[in-house]
Amino acid sequence: MQDRDPLQPLSTATVAALAGLAGLPPLDAPTLARIAEGAARAAAAVRASAAGSLFDVEPASFLAELERLAEPPA
Repeated sequence: MQDRDPLQPLSTATVAALAGLAGLPPLDAPTLARIAEGAARAAAAVRASAAGSLFDVEPASFLAELERLAEPPA
């Protein structure tokens, strides 16, 4: 896998817009920031674990793997 520039995190405005599209009520700034940080961590974890084709992985295990990768570092 090639080294790439890190992903730019979502802005809180983008998170607020996506939450609104999902039908959620308006969220406060700390909640929006936590969601943006969680999304950035999840994307970074997925990128860090991608060493080969994702077609080699059993599709039924995707959810469990994403949950494992979303855990904060110990």
